[in-house]
Amino acid sequence: MTKPMSVISTLFLYLFLMPVSSFASSVNPTKITQVLAGPSYGNKVFLVISNKADITPDCQSNIRYNYVFDGTTEQGKITLSLVLAAYATQKNVWLGGKNTCLLHSSVEDLGHIVVK
Repeated sequence: MTKPMSVISTLFLYLFLMPVSSFASSVNPTKITQVLAGPSYGNKVFLVISNKADITPDCQSNIRYNYVFDGTTEQGKITLSLVLAAYATQKNVWLGGKNTCLLHSSVEDLGHIVVK
């Protein structure tokens, strides 16, 4: 009877003590203040935002850029159109990351954008 309880206790302690920075970021509301793209960035589109996320993954170490996504995929093209519309109108957005930095080693990959 004590064995299942010890497994549950161990799992609880692991989840409770897990570092906060191992989670994907989320910031709501914020405004997009800069959109960077061009030949020197390849397929990548970098975003700079007004309000920063309180929690970011360990890989997010860039102090300037907050999110990055590939603007050439079908999903990236849709995301880029939302990003540019939000930037041009200065609408508040909700941005969330993927908890990965695969496109750029120090900038979190963008997971979603909600234009408000």
